[in-house]
Amino acid sequence: MNAIMESDWNVVGILGAARGAQGAADGDAIGTEHLLAGIVTAKGAAPEALAGAGATKTVLVAVLRDRTDRDSAWGGTDDNEGSVAAKDVLGEDGDERGRFTGAAARALTAAMGQARQEGAAKFGAVHLLRGLLAEDNRAVETLGTCGISPRAVLARLEGDTGAEGEEDGLFPLLHPTREVLLGRSQYRQMPFWKRWLVKRMGINWASHPAWWVRMETYEQARRLGDRAVGSEHVLLAILATHEVALRYPHLLRQGAPAPDTRYEGGERLARLGIDYASVRTELTGGRVRLAADARPVEQYVDETAGPGGAPAAGAGSESRTDPGTGPLVEILLGEETRARRLIDAMTTGPRG
Repeated sequence: MNAIMESDWNVVGILGAARGAQGAADGDAIGTEHLLAGIVTAKGAAPEALAGAGATKTVLVAVLRDRTDRDSAWGGTDDNEGSVAAKDVLGEDGDERGRFTGAAARALTAAMGQARQEGAAKFGAVHLLRGLLAEDNRAVETLGTCGISPRAVLARLEGDTGAEGEEDGLFPLLHPTREVLLGRSQYRQMPFWKRWLVKRMGINWASHPAWWVRMETYEQARRLGDRAVGSEHVLLAILATHEVALRYPHLLRQGAPAPDTRYEGGERLARLGIDYASVRTELTGGRVRLAADARPVEQYVDETAGPGGAPAAGAGSESRTDPGTGPLVEILLGEETRARRLIDAMTTGPRG
């Protein structure tokens, strides 16, 4: 075995975050998927390469939460049967009672070898990320679940910002909604402390569609430059969240009920032939004259948001039943709303 090399302070933090991501009792081994989740909590080139490819903290936390206590969800064991004591891998830096799976131990050893070849005094996050991507393990499987190849991440480590991994086929004006979902951006209307909490806890908006639509409604109005918020902005928000969520099924699956009806509102609109791009074009073209909504838009959203309001920070989506977007579309189409008038004009032509 190669001589043990000391880790830098960044890796010390990553190892602590990996233990937190594992969330198991002492003696259970930390796997490569936990080390990967630890890296995205750090600073520097390694987490930036992962985030650029789509593996943000929000994404990885959602995937790992969805697989917690479900070994059957994994394709491999990460060589858990070959687990190694942390001190045998990290020396004095290792936790007294900690263990690493065989795959995680090999990744750490490979990271030390790379650092040694470069003449570095300590091994860092970039060395660790390369070590994790050097063989098939649960870290690589986690990325695969997100539709991300190790090659795309490694290319970004080399500075290739045009590497594969971001061609999701979305309408370009939906990219801001995508950035919020992936945790690379936050809703500016939220107070600072709430933005900080959402980012820190890795809230997965896709598992809370009713609350996501509420936040997205005001953002859609802002992007259009509209001071008054109307039901047409709610309509845009329903379509935006639905179309973005469909592109990221690994986020959509977290804590999903069976059957999953949370996005029924967006699906209903899609069956009518309505999509985000067409509604956005109709609104900016000014062809349809929209009368005032029968009620303030907040009432439509509040009546269909379900009990409890915002998702609990840090909790999985199973902690609260989200009513989804079906009830909201039902009320928008059932009353004299600007959204209904717009949909009528797009599906049956303008009324006299």
